[in-house]
Amino acid sequence: MGFFTKFLYQNKKGELIDILENMQTKKLEIKKNAIEHAIDLISKTISKCEIEYYKYNSKDKKLERRKDSDTYYRLNIKPNDNEFATTFVYNVVSKLLKDKEALIVEINRKLYLANSFDYDHKILNEKVFYNIELTDNKGNSLKLEKTFKSNNCIYLSLGLSEIKECLDNYYQDIGKLISIQNQKYISSNVNKWQLSVPGLQPKILDPQTNKPMNYQEYKGKITEGLMEEKDAIIMLSNDFNLKKLNSEERQQSSDDLLNLQDKWEKEVAMAFNIPLDVFYGSKTEKSTGTNDFITFAITPITSILEDGFNGSLIKKEDFFKGNSIRFNKLSIKHFDIFDCASPIDKLISSGFSHDETRYFLGIPETEEEWAQRHHITKNYADVSNSSGGDMMT
Repeated sequence: MGFFTKFLYQNKKGELIDILENMQTKKLEIKKNAIEHAIDLISKTISKCEIEYYKYNSKDKKLERRKDSDTYYRLNIKPNDNEFATTFVYNVVSKLLKDKEALIVEINRKLYLANSFDYDHKILNEKVFYNIELTDNKGNSLKLEKTFKSNNCIYLSLGLSEIKECLDNYYQDIGKLISIQNQKYISSNVNKWQLSVPGLQPKILDPQTNKPMNYQEYKGKITEGLMEEKDAIIMLSNDFNLKKLNSEERQQSSDDLLNLQDKWEKEVAMAFNIPLDVFYGSKTEKSTGTNDFITFAITPITSILEDGFNGSLIKKEDFFKGNSIRFNKLSIKHFDIFDCASPIDKLISSGFSHDETRYFLGIPETEEEWAQRHHITKNYADVSNSSGGDMMT
């Protein structure tokens, strides 16, 4: 079993526990904290995005961004009677990242995230989902008797994502190392004693009751005194010899455990494609971490969500017309209107309308006719014309 299994320590409840019994718990805590931080970071960020709904206007023959539709309201305000969209999207992304898959069912034109579900493993035909259970934030649950097919629900999957596989592989490799570090930390900071018994076990009387005590009871009495936080006097029989084993050992610093945790967190950040300055919240003004975070950690997940929503909430013929659902990732970043004054001027002079620039900044659009006009105030030459080409003003 190993050297450390010979020793006991006392927990806060006063129970004597073998050191190795708590190793697994500590490993899971380190893994859980890092993974949940990464998932929380991605889920919170995506839940901030406005989910845009584009619909083709056959009368004016143009694609419009619509906020007056039932689809937009469900995705951005209230997907169902008991949830707001921000919480709903957060839960969907968290479920997808934790379980590698998530299921959203539509009931009476309302969207619900399944807490658990089963499905068949058909390849050529559409899958059938059953044993679907819905749960609210109070822990109340409802099991649906209805079954759903792929064409009338939203099934999201990470597929062969490297996220979970990388974490599982690393966990297996690092598990033994975490155990060793924990063992060294506990064993070097908890006093351990050797109790010697010469020959046969002598008869021992409890000093308070004067009744005979067996070996286990006597050992418990001694250990209780040794593990107290305050000073204590231990009464020993003349036939026993108690010796402290680690009096000369170096006290291991907690930095050893923190270094191991830091290494694990960096592996998690890498697996989720989260820049370290974003993961640790140490981003500076010159850092490109936010852009990298959006590009490599956020966009792949929003693409999965867009595929799921478009494939289930929009009909095929409408999608071909231009109808679509998109996640606006511009709302992730904060824009200071004064810092953006010069870039805004360049946008407008390059052909963007006034309302389009207001939309980029996340402020209400004027909806005025003049604000929809496009102007190009810089001169551009057609490079195919050797004389300089026509000038657009």
